[in-house]
Amino acid sequence: MSLNLEQLQKIWDLHKELDNILESFQFSHRDIKSALNEVYVFLKKEINISAFFVETKNEKLINTVFNYGNCTEEIKLRAPLLEDVDHIVCFSIAEMVWYAQPIDVDSHIIGTIAIGFQKSEITEESDYYSEALNAVSELLDSFFYGIHSSSIKHSLIMGLQDALADLDINSSLKRAAMLLYRSIKFEHMLVVYTDRDLIADSRNIKYIYFNHNKQVNDNNENPLIVLDNIIREKKNFLAIKPEELKKALKLKNINISYLTKGVYEEDSIGFICVESNKDGLSLLAQELIQIFTEELRQRLVDLNREKNILRKYFPNMVISKLITTPNYEQRFLKAKDAEIGIIFADLSGFTKMSEQILKSPERITNFINKWAKGVVSRIFPLGATLDKIIGDCAMFLFGPPFYNVDKETIVRHMLQASQQIVKYTKHFLESKQNQDIKEHPDYPDFGVSIGVNFCHCTVGLIGPNHDLTAFSSGVNITARLQGLAKANEILVTERVKEIASSSSSAWKFSEKYATKVKNVSEPLGYYTLISGRQE
Repeated sequence: MSLNLEQLQKIWDLHKELDNILESFQFSHRDIKSALNEVYVFLKKEINISAFFVETKNEKLINTVFNYGNCTEEIKLRAPLLEDVDHIVCFSIAEMVWYAQPIDVDSHIIGTIAIGFQKSEITEESDYYSEALNAVSELLDSFFYGIHSSSIKHSLIMGLQDALADLDINSSLKRAAMLLYRSIKFEHMLVVYTDRDLIADSRNIKYIYFNHNKQVNDNNENPLIVLDNIIREKKNFLAIKPEELKKALKLKNINISYLTKGVYEEDSIGFICVESNKDGLSLLAQELIQIFTEELRQRLVDLNREKNILRKYFPNMVISKLITTPNYEQRFLKAKDAEIGIIFADLSGFTKMSEQILKSPERITNFINKWAKGVVSRIFPLGATLDKIIGDCAMFLFGPPFYNVDKETIVRHMLQASQQIVKYTKHFLESKQNQDIKEHPDYPDFGVSIGVNFCHCTVGLIGPNHDLTAFSSGVNITARLQGLAKANEILVTERVKEIASSSSSAWKFSEKYATKVKNVSEPLGYYTLISGRQE
C-alpha cells in the first residue's frame, strides 16, 4: 500500500465517522437491510461509490444478498462466485470497477462485501479504494459479529429448548449435544448430571460422553471405566477440578462449566466438560457452551422438581414411565372413578410410646421417618402408591396410576404388602435403637394395625394442592376396619376375602365378623387374615 498523508487522513476520517454510525446501530437495534442502506448512503457521499453489494447471512441465519445503488445484473449473477473470495480483489464489469473482500467473523468467513464505482468517477489510486473497503469491512465485521452471534445464540436456545423438552433425558441430551456440535466442532464432550433416588436417599451420578458428534459412552449401556472409578473414589466428584479430570481422561484443552441449583458447592447437580482443538475455544464458542449449560441446568432442575413431586406418591420405576409419557398427568393422574385396593396401616400404642418412651420431638420424628421409609421401600415393589402419611398412620393405594393390573393380582399384592408391613414393624420395634420400647411392660400391645379393602373410589390429583388421593365410602370403611384391628392384626373386607379365596387357596381367613358402621344401614362384615404366602 502506498497512500499519501492526505489519503491516509481521508481513510482515518472515513473510519471514524462510519464507526460512529455503526455504534448508533447497536443502540437502535437496526436490522441489517436498513443499516447497510445507511452505510451505502454514507459511502456514496464520502467516496462517491455507485453501488454497494453484501452477501451474508441475515438475522435468521439465511444466506441473503443485499444490494444498493447501481448493482447491475452482472454483479448479481456473479454473487455466487464472490462467496469464494478469501482476500481483497478488484475486477471490472462493463463500465463498473469493483473492489470485494470477505466478511470475517470470529475467524470464519460468513460472506462478501463489495463497493462499485463508475470508471469515469474513479479519482484515486486503486490502493486507496482497497484500503477504504478494508476500513469499511473491518467495522462491519464487528457489526455482523454482534448480529450473527446473537442470531446463533437465539437459534441455539430455541433448538436446545425443543431438544430438552424430550421426556427421555438421555435422548434430550443426545439431540442437544448434536445442536451444540454444529456450532462448536468440539473434540470430546462429557455431560455429568445427578438424579436423586428417593428410597436410597442418595444422588445417582449419570454421564454421557461424546466423541465429536457421536455418543460413545454412558453410565448404563457402555460405561467409561476410568470415569466410574473416579466417581466411586472421589467424595465430591461433582466439584472435580479441571486439571484432575484432564489428567484422568487424558484430555488436552478443556473447558468445564458447572451445573448448580444454588450458590454453594453442595448445590452442584453436574457439569459439562468440552475438549476443543489445539487452538482452544473462541469467545463465541464459550458463550454457546454457557447457553448449553444454562438450558441443561434449568431442564435438570425442573425435571428433579417434577420427580420430587411424583416421589411423594410413586416408586422410581413408575416415575420413569410417567415422565417419559407425553401428557402423563392428563392420561394417568386426572381424577377418575376406579375400583382400587386400599390399605390403612397405623402404629398401635404410638401415643403411649410417644408420651412415655420416645418423648422428644426429634426422636418421635426420627422414629416415624424410619418406620415409614422402611414400609414404603418394602411395599412399593408390590405396586403400592402412597396416598398420605398422617402422624403414625399410612394410607396406600393399589391400582393407580396405570390401572392395568387385574383385581386378583391387586388383592394378592395387598395381602403380601400387609404381611410385609407387620413383619417389618416387628423387626423395627425389636431393633437395637428401640430397645427401651421392647422393654416397656405394654410392649405386647405395640405393633401395627391394618385394614384392607378393594372398592370403587374417585382417585387422582385432587384438591387445591393437587395431591394424589382417593375418597369414597369405601375409603371410610377401610379406615374404620383399621381402627378395629389390634396390634399386628390384618383385617380385610368381604370383597377382599372373596377375591383372594376365589383365585387361590393359599390364603386363610378367620370366621366372619360384623360391626355397626356410622351412617351405614348394614353391618360391616370383615375377616382376619390368619395365614398365607409371604413373597
